[in-house]
Amino acid sequence: MATEVCVQLPAATEAKVRTIAASERRSLAETLTLLAEEALKTREFPDIVFTNGPTGRRATLLGGPDVWEVVEPYVLAGKDWQVLRDSYPDLDEALLRIAVRYYEAYPKEIEVRIERNNRP
Repeated sequence: MATEVCVQLPAATEAKVRTIAASERRSLAETLTLLAEEALKTREFPDIVFTNGPTGRRATLLGGPDVWEVVEPYVLAGKDWQVLRDSYPDLDEALLRIAVRYYEAYPKEIEVRIERNNRP
């Protein structure tokens, strides 16, 4: 359920949002929603950033791989921690836990990417 909110933006901020909306072929409302959601997720998970790519924007560990890539073996193995640990022996355990926590907070977002990756 969406709630209508009226905001006033400085002119420079509005111009930047409009530029992003135009370049991503989104409405102003969609763009503001996306930006707000990403900002909230970034505050919740400071070690995660959002990056552009051929399949769209996605959550990425700071300086590392995409979150969906990290948790994919964990999810496919029935959420087996040891499989995750064995799949990424070079990643710090704290980063692995952040990736799992992000997945638990936003499972649909991650599961869509995992499913897309496993299509023939």
